[in-house]
Amino acid sequence: MSYNYQKLDVTDPEEETVPGHVDSTFDANQSKYGSHGPPRAVWYRRASVFWLLPVFVAFNLAMGMTVMPTTNVIISLLCRQILGRSANTSMRHVPRHMGGSSSSSMGDMPLNGTASSIIIGEYNAQCSNDKVESATAMLTLWGNLIASILGAITAPLWGKISDKYGRIKPLAAASTVLWGSNAVVVLIAKLPDALSINWIYFAYLLEGLSGTFILTMALASSYAADCSNNSERNVALGWLHGSMFFGFAAGPVLGGYVGMSGGHIRPMLIFYLALAMRLAGIIFLVVLVPESLPYDSACLQPVTTDLKHRLSGVSKQTWIQKARNANPLAIFSSESGMEAKSRRNVIALAIVNTIMFGAFMGAMNVILLYSEYTFGWGNKESGTFLSTVNLFRTLATMILLPLAMRYLRRFFSTSVVNKQLTSCDDRLDLFLIRVSILSDVVGYIGYAIAPNGALFTLSGVLAALGAIGFATSEASMTKRVESGHTGELLGALGFLQAMARIAAPTVASLTYSWTVAKFPPLVFWGVAASFVAAGAATFWIRPQEPSDSGMKEEAIPLQDQ
Repeated sequence: MSYNYQKLDVTDPEEETVPGHVDSTFDANQSKYGSHGPPRAVWYRRASVFWLLPVFVAFNLAMGMTVMPTTNVIISLLCRQILGRSANTSMRHVPRHMGGSSSSSMGDMPLNGTASSIIIGEYNAQCSNDKVESATAMLTLWGNLIASILGAITAPLWGKISDKYGRIKPLAAASTVLWGSNAVVVLIAKLPDALSINWIYFAYLLEGLSGTFILTMALASSYAADCSNNSERNVALGWLHGSMFFGFAAGPVLGGYVGMSGGHIRPMLIFYLALAMRLAGIIFLVVLVPESLPYDSACLQPVTTDLKHRLSGVSKQTWIQKARNANPLAIFSSESGMEAKSRRNVIALAIVNTIMFGAFMGAMNVILLYSEYTFGWGNKESGTFLSTVNLFRTLATMILLPLAMRYLRRFFSTSVVNKQLTSCDDRLDLFLIRVSILSDVVGYIGYAIAPNGALFTLSGVLAALGAIGFATSEASMTKRVESGHTGELLGALGFLQAMARIAAPTVASLTYSWTVAKFPPLVFWGVAASFVAAGAATFWIRPQEPSDSGMKEEAIPLQDQ
């Protein structure tokens, strides 16, 4: 896919407007953390990151609400299947990590229960045995592999589609596919006699086709990048990341209250509420949210016609050409047309972001296992820890990051050219990334040496400041490419993150399982070393100077005809 970029001139008041065309000329003075759109457009037709915030809060609350209940559904279905096959239910009881609520005690249900006594979606004491635990671990392992591998494949494709057809349509389509994945889980739970547990793999397949939550964040970040200038982009992306962490913090709490209100009579109430919240967010996207990426609808072919044209072109290509066009990381290559210094910086930032994301994903489950093993934490303590840490991540990205961008810029401003603080922004971004990495290093070393739960939680609060690095590194990357390639760039980053999502948890879990008997905190030292490596990679980044020829112009992507 190739684009031509044409700089707009809106100084002529007699300029004609093409029907269906959205003006992309961007006034840096007009923007305030993301307001962008046609100069004379009414407020509800102007793209802004504020449009996405309620949608993302709904999406992430729904995700946070259903993480543990979904695991309970899988365990219940597998337990029902295993107990139904086995006449001998005298299996060894294994306390399940994060299993169940405090209202469900071992005395509520007998261990030697029957399949008919299992309440799907609830904690069932008779399911806490080695066979069910093993089957659950294998099913979730393969399911996550399916979702992650497919997500790695589809994320770059969704990103390229968003560069051509706008951000909102692909975001709504991917969110709809993800909604379908959640709906499949509900159907399996409601019809356990009619649908096999193996249908759960179809839910994972749909999750992968949607690009997983990684793609949703990438498309939203592309939207925010389209409608914010360089000096405000960190804040715009920080708010989106903050909404995600807010969902992780408040979602389980909200889910707990909904679960208690439903009780054993309506154990699926939490899933119905989550589906309704996602559906409301999708409708809001399609009906109300204005498009951020300007394009001329007259130049666009229908999707089916475009797909047929591309497939006919692919059939005439050699295998080398097909492999080159299918490369999800093509935007990082020398053939991308990116200026050499910008390409070097983008690659370095992608490496830093991927290492940080992989370390974060790898340590997530081990943190809970370690705290339960070392400090004897139960569901209440683990839930409090997760909510506290994610709350501080929310505060870091939604409050601390905007304050840092506002008050620290003066210390990094070396020159001002046409009100564009390119060098200042680059140097400030680099500073914030390094500070966030340092906080991660200190936090994970704190995890390793904390003698009690209070200091362990304090270490999590320090590591929470590292959330600033995710938003800042992504924002810094988008400042170095044209808006017509932002989706492709963040889609490629989504591919790298999906690969890290596969590899990092596997390595971390294996390391912990091999060392838990001799030196349990070793995995945290390894994660801290990974962040040190990410910090070292930041020294490959060179701030952009205002006089560089690679400075970005605001432009409209026009399809080659």
